[in-house]
Amino acid sequence: MHTLETALVNYWCRKTLSERDLMEAPDLGKVVLRTMIGFAAFAVLILCLDWMAASAIDRPQVAAVAQIEAMPKIKE
Repeated sequence: MHTLETALVNYWCRKTLSERDLMEAPDLGKVVLRTMIGFAAFAVLILCLDWMAASAIDRPQVAAVAQIEAMPKIKE
């Protein structure tokens, strides 16, 4: 078990940023590009979900449920 913990700690230490890396200023162009790519991917995801939902509205079961009116309350 001790060797597994040691291996995980060594792997984590290699993957984390060093103090020198943290103190460097990030490249603003890369940050903006990654942000734009993230927003574009999110917009495509929303458009795809909307497209899939629009086809579900045309199903007869959905149309029938949409036309049902609420029943009046029964007086006791």
